[in-house]
Amino acid sequence: MIRRIALVCLMLAGVPQGARANGRPAGTSTITFRPGHETDIAAGLTFGLVFSHDGGKTWSWTCEDAVGYGGMYDPHYVYSPSGALFATTFTGLKVERDSCTYGLVPASPAFVSAATQGPAPDHALYYAAVQPADATHVVDFAIYKSTDDGLTFPTKSAPTATVNWWQSIAVAPSNAQRLYLTGYAYVPGTGTGMVKQQLMFRSDNGGTSWVPLLVTDFVVAPNSDIEIVGIASDDPDHVYARVKLDDNMQSDSIYVSVNKGAKWTKIRSKPVAIGAFVVRAALNAGGKHDLILGTQSVGAEISHDDGASWAALNNAPHMNCLVESSAGELWACTQNYGTTGVPSDDAGIMKTTDLATWTKVLKFQELTDAVSCADGSIQQKTCVANWCAVCSQLGCTPSAAYACPTNLEAPVTTPAKGGCCDSGSGGAGALALSLAVGLVLLRPRRRSTGAGAAPAR
Repeated sequence: MIRRIALVCLMLAGVPQGARANGRPAGTSTITFRPGHETDIAAGLTFGLVFSHDGGKTWSWTCEDAVGYGGMYDPHYVYSPSGALFATTFTGLKVERDSCTYGLVPASPAFVSAATQGPAPDHALYYAAVQPADATHVVDFAIYKSTDDGLTFPTKSAPTATVNWWQSIAVAPSNAQRLYLTGYAYVPGTGTGMVKQQLMFRSDNGGTSWVPLLVTDFVVAPNSDIEIVGIASDDPDHVYARVKLDDNMQSDSIYVSVNKGAKWTKIRSKPVAIGAFVVRAALNAGGKHDLILGTQSVGAEISHDDGASWAALNNAPHMNCLVESSAGELWACTQNYGTTGVPSDDAGIMKTTDLATWTKVLKFQELTDAVSCADGSIQQKTCVANWCAVCSQLGCTPSAAYACPTNLEAPVTTPAKGGCCDSGSGGAGALALSLAVGLVLLRPRRRSTGAGAAPAR
């Protein structure tokens, strides 16, 4: 393992520090609504982030450099009621409160892997640190908590002393004191090697202390991850988890627990990634919550009986994330261009109110603007400066305000093979990426998808 990390560090040392593409097709990875102001939306992309402040009618782009990440990584975003946007990055938890400047929250460790926010009244913010020891940092795998919109994080807890990665953290919508946490540790095996040990915890007191939960009900393989993907809106004991790569290669499964994680039952498996999963907030006619799952390549399904049976959703788009607004709309990360084996939906975001008709909300070809910020900001110096080139790759037409040169490569319907889009990752991004790759090598190898999956909300 040490040899692998050293090799990657040597490889990264030879990577030019100038602009470079991240090698992925343009796609949508996350959709996040601002609580109480859901016309404000942040959508994570494989080439940055877009904002809408009018319910998805118009969007403006921010590049990866402005947020502070790069490469193949997709941050977890948390949008607070105040309008602050938090992002997990290689260098810590970042926050922007002015649409332009992304700075570290107080005392943030150097790597944050997961974040979430609880319900009213305090909307407590949690993030999970995954910082191994090095020359400048002590080991830190704690869970941090803020109740003042991320201005301070006075509460810190460590569920276990043996952990390598926190995969997911979630708060029950109906009980701010109930949290679920998953991760894993590499521990000595029966032979000479290390084995991956799945970890799951529950907190009944807002993260002050944690109860370890058994994971023996889950079928896992060496490459698997377990993550919390849903909690019933009216019952903190009713929770759902996804096992990723349960066959060690491609397939995913969904499990349910009705007794706060003490016992788990598998309710669905798919031979591909289940990138989208939602527990509907409202009860259906049978007094249960509808469950909806989606994939990029083998369709979407709905269950009206908590997973006992499933029915296909006809005409559903090819999804790799799905979230529900407070008004009951379902918004999906869909395929703007499509990739090999995944047809195009001709939109990067689509929504539905009836699961029968899906409306196109965001088409990359219709983007026109980057977020405008003060001179000297990273957003203005890097993102806005590169918008003409990025827009050309996407096939969109920048607004006249950019005075884009006419000698750019002609717009294309599908971005060229090799990924989109080159937004100017600099030296700081390369250093952060090297740290991230070193950590990622401690994690299982994952299948390649057009865009990263987003956690269910």
